[in-house]
Formats: sequence, structure tokens, C-alpha cells
Amino acid sequence: MNDAEPVLKASTSGAVLTLSIQRATINTEDALRMQDEFRALLLTLPENLQSVHLEISEVLAMSSRGFETLLLVHRSCEERHIALTVSKLTPIFKRLLSRMGFLRLLKIEDA
Repeated sequence: MNDAEPVLKASTSGAVLTLSIQRATINTEDALRMQDEFRALLLTLPENLQSVHLEISEVLAMSSRGFETLLLVHRSCEERHIALTVSKLTPIFKRLLSRMGFLRLLKIEDA
């Protein structure tokens, strides 16, 4: 995959922002780019935004920086009183989130 391609794909429909992670493996560099992309999105969000829907269907593995990025997204949504839902997890990645304690923190939407 070309390094110039975004890690996050974003679309807005009404009061919902849908973010889709576009990489199977999130290494440190990807995670830092994802943080930058998310921060840039925060500056352009509509005021009526009520929900962020994070789709993780492509992700099989993630560096510790990637998990830090998930925490950043969670914390940013919480500070703005925006609901965050994570969906389309692969079974492998869902087990990894469970082992890392993220299933207690994140609202997971099962398919």
C-alpha cells in the first residue's frame, strides 16, 4: 500500500461520523498517521455530531501505538460527549482487544 494513502477513511451521514481503518496491520508509523488524521477530522466535525462509528474490519494486528490511538479516539469522543461504537471486528482482532482489556472500555457492535 502506498504510504501517501490515508489510514482512516471517513464519511459523515447526519450526526454520525463513520471511520474505517484501511490497513490490516497498524504499525507505529501508521498509528501516528492515524492520530494525525483523527485530530484533523476533529477540527472539521459538524457541531451536531452525536456518534462516531469505528469500523475495524481490515485490522488483524496493531502496535502499541495503535492501541494508544484507540485510546485517543475513545477519550476525544468521551470529552465531547459523542458516543463511540466499534464494529466489524475480525475474530482475531476481537480476541486481541479482549486480552488488552479494551472490550471493557469500548462499546462493541457485533455483526
